[in-house]
Amino acid sequence: MSTAGALITRASRQLLSGTVEERNKLATTVTSADGQIVMTYDLNGFREGSVIEIDSELMYVWSSVPSTKTLVVERGYDGTTAAAHTSGAVSIVNPRFPRQQMLDALNADLDDLSSTMNGLFRVVAQDISYNGSDRQINLTSASGIIDLLDVRLRYLASDYPMIRKVRLQRDLPTADFASGIAIVFDEPVMAGTLRVVTKREFTRVTAEANNMQTVAFLPLTCEDIVEMGVILRMMNGREIKRNFIESQGDTRRSDEVPPGSIRDSLTNIQRLRRERITAESARLKQQYPLVFRK
Repeated sequence: MSTAGALITRASRQLLSGTVEERNKLATTVTSADGQIVMTYDLNGFREGSVIEIDSELMYVWSSVPSTKTLVVERGYDGTTAAAHTSGAVSIVNPRFPRQQMLDALNADLDDLSSTMNGLFRVVAQDISYNGSDRQINLTSASGIIDLLDVRLRYLASDYPMIRKVRLQRDLPTADFASGIAIVFDEPVMAGTLRVVTKREFTRVTAEANNMQTVAFLPLTCEDIVEMGVILRMMNGREIKRNFIESQGDTRRSDEVPPGSIRDSLTNIQRLRRERITAESARLKQQYPLVFRK
């Protein structure tokens, strides 16, 4: 099982392709409010106007004192969150792929995988008591639900017959249905315990420490798909950047790296990601075949 941070690290490794970014280490522990930080080694590229990253926080450097290896910084730069950092934490100057941005890309890719076009989902099974008289019953814990997969009635301990004429109804008044989503029976069903299996969206993660299987509920076999999704999303702005005309940016000549080369370099990753999504979707269809309810 992997954490979100492990996926981000693997994606970053591919994006950097062996490029070593300049780094340093914190000499002391800092709180989320400290405006000055002290580094362990000579500052070199850690100077005024640069952006440094420690863990997932970005900081803008207002001034530097090379003799004391001290930086005056603006905390929580570019929408990141100021946090405490321990002595020895690695700092990177002007990171090409900030980790908070990669975490945002990871969450966007999780949302994308659960879309109708991609057809991937997690499976949730729950038991609901049914009184045998209500035509509609509230579906508890309905967060992120996509559709019903299967509904069965516990007839005996060893017999769970399928209920066929059943469907999902959304946007109901929460005064009557707490979740706003109900299971509707189009034929009489006897009282008992219902075993309800549903398709659900993957869950977003909030921190790099979150486990992708137990928090996001992403199957282990789908981790490579998310890694490729993060890579594609992080490279998406590179072609835009090279088209800026307000200032001189990338010094690579067009005959060395012609326009469109960044986009073209991602074609194989896009193709492989699509093939992997198709393969995982086929796996789910085999495990949970569609049953027509007549």
